[in-house]
Amino acid sequence: MDNDPLALNVIGPSSLVNNPTNKSSDSLYNEEGIVGDEIDLLDLPMSDEELLALKRDYESSYATYEGSIKGRQELNKKYLLGRQNQTGLNIKTVPSNLLFEATATFVPQALAKNPEPVVFSDNTEEGKKASNDVKTVLQFLAMTLGLRKKLGLMVWHWGIYFTAVMKYGWDKETNQIKCEVRKPKNFLLDPDGYVDEFGNFVGWLGERIQSTAQDLIDDFPSSKAYIEERVGSKLGTQVVRTEWHTDKFTFTTYENEVLEKHKNEFFNYEEGKTNHFATPQKNYTFLSVFSMQEQPHDFTNLIEQNISNQDRINKRDNQIEKNLDHANNSLLMDDKAFTSETAHQGANALEQGDPILGPKGSVERLPAPALPNGILDSQNIDKDTLRSIYGTQGLTAQQPDENTTARGMILNQSHDSSRIGGGMGDSLETVAQSFFNWMLQLTYVFYDEKHYAAIMGQASAVEYVGLQMVGHERQYVVSVSPNSMQPKDELTEMNQAIDLYKANALDPITLFKKLNYSDPIETAKQTAMWLQNPQGYMAMMFPETQQAQPQDSANPANPPDGGQPTPQGTDLGLSSEPASASLSNVPLQ
Repeated sequence: MDNDPLALNVIGPSSLVNNPTNKSSDSLYNEEGIVGDEIDLLDLPMSDEELLALKRDYESSYATYEGSIKGRQELNKKYLLGRQNQTGLNIKTVPSNLLFEATATFVPQALAKNPEPVVFSDNTEEGKKASNDVKTVLQFLAMTLGLRKKLGLMVWHWGIYFTAVMKYGWDKETNQIKCEVRKPKNFLLDPDGYVDEFGNFVGWLGERIQSTAQDLIDDFPSSKAYIEERVGSKLGTQVVRTEWHTDKFTFTTYENEVLEKHKNEFFNYEEGKTNHFATPQKNYTFLSVFSMQEQPHDFTNLIEQNISNQDRINKRDNQIEKNLDHANNSLLMDDKAFTSETAHQGANALEQGDPILGPKGSVERLPAPALPNGILDSQNIDKDTLRSIYGTQGLTAQQPDENTTARGMILNQSHDSSRIGGGMGDSLETVAQSFFNWMLQLTYVFYDEKHYAAIMGQASAVEYVGLQMVGHERQYVVSVSPNSMQPKDELTEMNQAIDLYKANALDPITLFKKLNYSDPIETAKQTAMWLQNPQGYMAMMFPETQQAQPQDSANPANPPDGGQPTPQGTDLGLSSEPASASLSNVPLQ
């Protein structure tokens, strides 16, 4: 009977009901108050030993992967700085560092303007107003936190390290949201992890953070004794701790000590509080452009792809320099007229343009070897190839030739801008969208009191709002306006507006707005009046001209007194047709 399945099914639930271990006594709830141990919502039910073992596993697994990426990062940095020919303390930079030029052109082109958030909720009037208030706060945070500059720094980091990282948090001293770009080389990443399409890192990560021992004690006072023991009470010593993150929890280690452990602090676990995110997330956003989601870093980037082009450019530059040196310094002196000492003096005199003494024909300048045919054309082709891979060829100032047209230059620039927008631009918009969503999540968690924001709105008006998220249950969808960071050529937009107006595809008010008129509505009214009633327009705008030229009330067509009537059919204006040349052949009577 002990092994009878039916009996086991009956005994199992019975034991759960009757076992005192799984059943509380009636006397336990006779009084109100705390029942059991006090547990914070952020408490992490993992022992320090478990976390330290997890730390060792993380470090050992990343060490193997790090070797495959670290050398490539260092090579990227050398090439970006133009120091790939660096030998010891004798730093030699390359003469034509196209990689730096392309990156420096690329970054401002991709980040010409601040990204613009798009926020919407339900379609009620209250929902529209709340969405506008949230959008104003997000724009204010983007401006005060310097989002555009941070995105630019992330592009430079990505060019070297194959990734870039933005971190979010809460400053307890200022009671404000904070956001920082972190150094990618200080991160330990799950070798099996990757950056998803929203900029989130899938997998665990650790960040090395450097500070003084005193700052470490200030941040983690419960570990003061351990820290003082490790640094020998020299609290100015620089130390490094590691923050380990998963989506659900965070813990901080310093050598063999767990300084802190807790659940994700940027998520509301308490019942009744709202979150923008459906689940907890690591407070980081990663920039990824070329990824197949098979490893933590991108599999390549623009600098690495152009190293071979830069090498060829360097090689040809060195060859041209060598030929020029030979052309300036190659002299043949007659050994019968000069000694080694006087030959050296004579060469220096020639360099300075001074006369020298010697028989005629005793000094001869040797011709430098000619450059191979096509070397300069090949050099320019490699430079254009490098710029075209970056998408900056049409954006770089170049010497025009007779075959270059203005329209062709504009089209090249437009194509390069779209390449930047379709590659890096889309990735930067992903980071900006993650930034705005994180800003909203942090307001849900930390805006217990009203926080105020102000931005410059339409018609140079200041929009001023206050936001408090306690008891706020409305949900929002947050995105980024497409192409809001790309540069916009105002002259081109004006010409397009004029063409559309001529084609009757644009109204006058919108036209004058595009032309940046101070009062487009009033200007449009005056234009409409001029087109429909010119006399009324003249009478209203220039009444003195109407008084100076009275008309005969009985016959408005009559000219003023003393005037001579103009023969009908005769046009004395500037638009009249010129006299025919054949009239010069008409004989006079």
